[in-house]
Amino acid sequence: MLTSKRVCKGLVLSLLAVLVILTTGTAFCKDAKTVAVVPFKMNSPQDLGFLQNGLFSMLSSRLSDPGKVDVLDRETVENALAEAQGSDLTKGDLNEAKARIIGANLGVDFVLFGSLTHFGESVSLDGSMVDVNGQKETLSFFEQSNSMGDVIPLVNSFAGDVNLKMFGRRINNELYAQPVPQEPPAPGGLHNAGGVSVYGGGLMTTRSQGFSTHFKMDDVIRGLSSGDVDKDGTVEVVAATDNQLFMYHFDGQMLVQEGSVELASHIKVVSLDVADINGNGYPEIFVTAMTVHKDTLASSVVEYNGSNYKILLEDQAVYYRVIQNEQHNNVLIGQNRDEDPFSGRIYTMSADGDQYNKVKRLRMPRGTNVLSLAKGPVVQDAWDEYLSINRHHRLVAIDAAGSELWSSTTKYGKSNTVWLMPQNDADASFRDRVYFNPRIIFHAMGDEEKPKAIVVKNSEVGGGMIGRYKRFKEGYIEMMEWNGIAMAPVFQTVPVQGWISDINLVDVDGDQVPELLVSVVGRTKMAILSKDKSTNIISYKLK
Repeated sequence: MLTSKRVCKGLVLSLLAVLVILTTGTAFCKDAKTVAVVPFKMNSPQDLGFLQNGLFSMLSSRLSDPGKVDVLDRETVENALAEAQGSDLTKGDLNEAKARIIGANLGVDFVLFGSLTHFGESVSLDGSMVDVNGQKETLSFFEQSNSMGDVIPLVNSFAGDVNLKMFGRRINNELYAQPVPQEPPAPGGLHNAGGVSVYGGGLMTTRSQGFSTHFKMDDVIRGLSSGDVDKDGTVEVVAATDNQLFMYHFDGQMLVQEGSVELASHIKVVSLDVADINGNGYPEIFVTAMTVHKDTLASSVVEYNGSNYKILLEDQAVYYRVIQNEQHNNVLIGQNRDEDPFSGRIYTMSADGDQYNKVKRLRMPRGTNVLSLAKGPVVQDAWDEYLSINRHHRLVAIDAAGSELWSSTTKYGKSNTVWLMPQNDADASFRDRVYFNPRIIFHAMGDEEKPKAIVVKNSEVGGGMIGRYKRFKEGYIEMMEWNGIAMAPVFQTVPVQGWISDINLVDVDGDQVPELLVSVVGRTKMAILSKDKSTNIISYKLK
């Protein structure tokens, strides 16, 4: 009997404990504030739907505080907004009074709404945080800038004010970026670029590492690619100078030459790719080239035939680029010759015997050249978008329909490989110069699903103000990803002297993880405006 009483007493105490926990939990839930973030209105001649989505995501994440501040999901908010348009009290553009009514219908404590206005390079952000119960004054915010790149700092500033004045929560803006502590950068090493760091191990290292040097040539390497071109089971690195191809293999950390091909003396190589498009087991070498007059295409296709290298095609009026699809299969892309390298039509291509025929036209924005075109998930997760660098060296995100989603205000790419436009009628001696851009590569590191874009950025002497002839002081590479409103650097290499002509992914050390192979063109240190003299092939470790 005594035992039964003790059991009953224990059960009662246990039930009381559970009730206390439940009651306390309910109290905690009641203390949590709820916020409805209304998608900001976009005032712009451009379609900024991607930016509207990005602003909603950023504001929701910056205001959310588990157990203290809950942010409603977007679908619930948009359903309430749709219903509000059916009432005379709440239809039309949102204001403070309408926000209170909609907030009361949703049962939330606060409603955040606003607009972004974009015209030319100018951008302004106008926001209001409304207390539905009227206990606190509406917090208003208006800021403007001359750069779209300043949107994130503006959002951070607004979110910081809301957190402090509405919720008594002080958050340093740096917490939104969460930079990883670093060691001092080694020369040419990788370092964090101040982007969002939400990664664990298995990515490009967040601590600086120096590069490895594998080869030096007393000439300018225009293109760099790789593949088992002679079908011997070993991956070769193929490098192109103005009119020669050189094949190398890795012997330890050094590149050793094993073959070469002399191309026509009247051409200058622009770019290079290696892929087995005709399916015979021997990867073709696609050489995009122009004549020495720099105004006519003269591209070639080279292939090993079991005993030596044979030129399958030459003097082709096509720009060649091999890109990868979601299945990591190689796809040959071609672009028609035009007076301007950034205006020809772009097609997928397939092999038919020794010929390569157009298959499907790819719609692209004006100012696109295939040599810096890469396919991958840019804004969305699906592999139906593209990234390119246009004729003005702006990085451009392109959707599946060929429309421009976004373009950078910062310049990327650049090289000293130039195309000469037709002579100007007013001045027969003047010919405008158009410069090509290096390739872009999408690559997923470690266990991450969405790849990042690897983009070259070469900096000109004098900021490009010394004339029409490009001379470079340094070059570096940025690893970039979509941050909600723009492509932003996550990691970058420390600048190397000279300029970067090409990049490629190659497994240098046989560990089944590719390294980033880079060709760096330099000149004598005593004459920064002299002609380029040599090229180093280096690599960076990827994790």
